[in-house]
Amino acid sequence: MKKSFMSISMLVVSISMLALFLCSSAINAQASSKFIYDKSENSETVYTLDKSGKYLTPKLKYEYNKETKGNKETKKAYRWNASERKWVPYYLISMSESGNNSIVEYAAWDNQTQDFSLNCQKAVYNRGFENDILSYVLYKWNPVEENWEADQYLLCGDYLALEADSMN
Repeated sequence: MKKSFMSISMLVVSISMLALFLCSSAINAQASSKFIYDKSENSETVYTLDKSGKYLTPKLKYEYNKETKGNKETKKAYRWNASERKWVPYYLISMSESGNNSIVEYAAWDNQTQDFSLNCQKAVYNRGFENDILSYVLYKWNPVEENWEADQYLLCGDYLALEADSMN
């Protein structure tokens, strides 16, 4: 029971991370048929149709980058600023692995500092020998203390013990 639950948990988390990282714009496309996608190997641009349905307006742009040396992938999002007619940075998501940990980091663009430093968050998934998720910790960046603080956590072993007790 425990082994199958952990395998299912790992599968669900893996699929969720993949969907977030690669398919977030495709999910939005199903909600509305007025989105047009221009995909290339390392980028994707999302357009909308105007009210007449004849002209395209840029909406979002995504840039993907995978480092060849390390096991790190990034997704940088931009929003279209119609008044200035240029792309403005929106957010950055980075995925990496360190030992048995999968790390997903998020940061929003700060116009004042001109970098990705707003609402910084980090999720760390600790995996066991069979790639089962043992724990999940969500951290938020504390700019005053200048360090990561644990915000939420889940120890899967404790969760399974509670489930087993409730079933008996």
